[in-house]
Amino acid sequence: MLQVTSEQLNKQLCAADWPRIESISESDGTLTLQLYVPDNLSYFAGHFPAQAVLPGVVQVHWVGELAAQFFALGDFQELKSVKFNSMVLPDTRLTLVLRFAANKAMLRFEYFNATDKFSSGALSYSTGAL
Repeated sequence: MLQVTSEQLNKQLCAADWPRIESISESDGTLTLQLYVPDNLSYFAGHFPAQAVLPGVVQVHWVGELAAQFFALGDFQELKSVKFNSMVLPDTRLTLVLRFAANKAMLRFEYFNATDKFSSGALSYSTGAL
């Protein structure tokens, strides 16, 4: 499954719009990415004036784009059971876990670190391309 390294991804992704990917590991079809969310991401500008917060839609966007680097996904169909538990603030290290069940065309994700669970949910895909 690991076809792309963290170094290769960091070179491909715009540093103003993406977290720094510190490491990627795979075990039993589960992908684990260690991420650092710097304070200079473009998404923090104006969201919100008193305390910068990473928008939830950006977290979901990152999931879809990163998963496409590692899994054979069909066309995106639906977002399911998404929960935003804690705010992702600037200068945060977090873990992103991706689990893709090809037989169901379902990608489950979870962002967390040692002290917080930030968000979780699932993205469903069409099965035609699988």
